[in-house]
Amino acid sequence: MKPKLIYVSNATLPSAAANAVHVALMCDAFAGLGCDVTLRAERGDGGSVAAHYALRHPYRVSYETRVTHYLWKTARRALAGLVSRDGETLYFGRRLATLSRLAHWGYPTGLELHHPPRTPTQVAALSAFVASPGCLGLVVISEQLRAEILRREPSLDPSRVLVAHDGTRADCIHAPRQHDRTVPRAVYCGSFHAGKGLETLLPAAAQVPDVQFDVIGGEPAQISALKAQAPANLHFLGRMSHEECQRRLPEYDLALAPYGSVVRGVKTPAHESLAAWMSPLKLFEYMGAGLPIVTTDLPVLREILQDGETALMPPPDDPTAFAQAVSRLAHDAPLRTRLAQSAQQRLRGYTWDNRAARILDFLGEAQRP
Repeated sequence: MKPKLIYVSNATLPSAAANAVHVALMCDAFAGLGCDVTLRAERGDGGSVAAHYALRHPYRVSYETRVTHYLWKTARRALAGLVSRDGETLYFGRRLATLSRLAHWGYPTGLELHHPPRTPTQVAALSAFVASPGCLGLVVISEQLRAEILRREPSLDPSRVLVAHDGTRADCIHAPRQHDRTVPRAVYCGSFHAGKGLETLLPAAAQVPDVQFDVIGGEPAQISALKAQAPANLHFLGRMSHEECQRRLPEYDLALAPYGSVVRGVKTPAHESLAAWMSPLKLFEYMGAGLPIVTTDLPVLREILQDGETALMPPPDDPTAFAQAVSRLAHDAPLRTRLAQSAQQRLRGYTWDNRAARILDFLGEAQRP
């Protein structure tokens, strides 16, 4: 019998959001390891989840409605009667409040965090989860986040916190290659949230007129607002499905991730910066596409990349330094090849399949007598 895994998430699928990509591909990897996976998520604008993310392995998606969401939040004892307590079902995911309750009721539960709790309710839910009989452990996306969680939860056994950075699909790893073209092409793929890099990218592109910059992502209104500020060599391609974006990436010469010293997400509060503990999905996908990378020198990114060895990493919030790094890489083919090859050697340990296997081993170890 296949082990059952219920992945509890509030991601909207299908969508272009990074958390949706992460959840969809992690469930795909769990299914590929032989798990009978059910994903609890919110319904997107329509379309096939399998097609949108080019999934390899089938799994069920149980879409939340307002009624079921209300039940999951408020009818705690009713919920305990609705879910299996057969000991063969593992509950895992990123929906803190629900997973904390499941662990409190004794169900074997693992929790993944991509940032520390942000509200008093979330702080209490994490503390309750850690103290619950069903708590198998925490999975976090960076060493810096692990240190922050252990600082906030001093009673938590450090061995029960696993660092698992984001990753990419093994079948989407392409060998680095050089393109025979006169004008080098650079790509940025991602959202337009503050600190993700558009503030640096637009003025940097203006300083490197002999490189073409393509930007994948963004809402129509955001693109319209930025077009007036964009130099002639920067083009907005709009939002694409994850599958199409992955297919296009190998066409480029270099990839860009000009993070600022302060990075915001969809719901990032004013007092917090994702730059402290993020594990950017785009970096792994760039590496998988065989692209050399220019990103910024943030401590959390040094967990993944090394300046001059696997990427060029100028200081954040400095368009001129970023432009100089882009120009250097764009006009040095041997350097592009060396950086891309070195990054891919490191990438072999960062596939979704490897990540899923590590998580299952980690949670399974906690269940052993």
